[in-house]
Amino acid sequence: MAKVLISLIGTGRIAKGDSEKNEYQTTDYIIENQLYKNNTLVSSALIKHYDIETIFFIGTKQSMWDNLCYLFEANDEYTLSLLEKKEQNKVTEKDLIQLSNTINKKQNSTNSKCIIIEDSEKEEHLWNMFDKFLDILDALDKRDELYFDITHLFRSVSVLSMITAQFARISYDFKISGIFYGLLKKDGPSNIVNLSVFFELLDWARAINYLKKFGNSFELVKLLEQTNESNELKNSFKNFSDALSISDIGALQNSIKQLKGKINLFKEHDSHFIKLISTELQDFIKRLDINSLAKFQFELTKWYEENHNYSFAYLTLTEAIISAICEENNLDPISTDDRREAKNIIWEYGDYKKSDKKKQEINDIYHKVNNIRINIAHKTPAQGSKTKIYPSQSIENLSNYIKKVAILFK
Repeated sequence: MAKVLISLIGTGRIAKGDSEKNEYQTTDYIIENQLYKNNTLVSSALIKHYDIETIFFIGTKQSMWDNLCYLFEANDEYTLSLLEKKEQNKVTEKDLIQLSNTINKKQNSTNSKCIIIEDSEKEEHLWNMFDKFLDILDALDKRDELYFDITHLFRSVSVLSMITAQFARISYDFKISGIFYGLLKKDGPSNIVNLSVFFELLDWARAINYLKKFGNSFELVKLLEQTNESNELKNSFKNFSDALSISDIGALQNSIKQLKGKINLFKEHDSHFIKLISTELQDFIKRLDINSLAKFQFELTKWYEENHNYSFAYLTLTEAIISAICEENNLDPISTDDRREAKNIIWEYGDYKKSDKKKQEINDIYHKVNNIRINIAHKTPAQGSKTKIYPSQSIENLSNYIKKVAILFK
């Protein structure tokens, strides 16, 4: 495992008294309250502070490659020739091989490399840059620890670097230990700030989105478990997550009651992330804080349908209809015998000579919904002409079924 720095190198500023020469201003940098004096590049302070072994420098033909030559003590003849090519805008990656070798020798490494990119004036240039970032990632060991320095070069490349870092975390599972930006001060030491907090924000935003759109709370549970929060807060949310993921109605009702009593733990928390969770939890609790089992199941059915969890929606809707018939006929919706009696009542609704149109429609929808539920629950091919229906039709018909049985849950 190696510590790897990916650093952007810009063109610098025109030197005072010499319009033909560019340079970076020398400054003192502070990282985590530690001072590094007389540095021209942010990367030079980062290398010292984090004991970086492998470095990938990324720049254009006019970037300060000669500055790197001085930093890593390349020989004078090579430095001068590289400076001349830079001034002529003719630097190639082949010209930078010797500089890469010098960096590797200085760092006692073998993989460090200097990479040329375009000026990011066109979309195709950005894609070419992204491809070069991917080449870097492909060359690394998955156990390597990555650091990014996005201080210098064009802002578009800085943004692309942050996106690439996030891509490396998600698609390659790399550990990003820091993404740094140097805040140059004219008077006094310049701070180097770690922007990786934005990655944490993205993690929480994605996890909250999973909960909101798909009913998937596993990512939030994982993030909560990585914090120093109280077990009371963690456990209350984990119980809710487990019940929601397996659609255990009784456990879900209990966890909602628990969360209702502890929502202030989330709402009044110091962490912005925990407060964000509280908004989603409060909306969910408000929606499902229902005493009637039938109405609870029906509301949960609608929530599953809205979040495209169609299998759970059909399973829950079938049971909601039975619970509603129980409650309408003074039967206990928790009793197995009474639920069986409710099914018999639904069957009787199918007798067009004895039942009105409303009851006949409930019978029809119940059997359509139940046939789909059976196919989902038992994982067997549909049998009989009534159950031969394509999945796309089941999805399209679900909202209509929900609307038609809504009269049972008034």
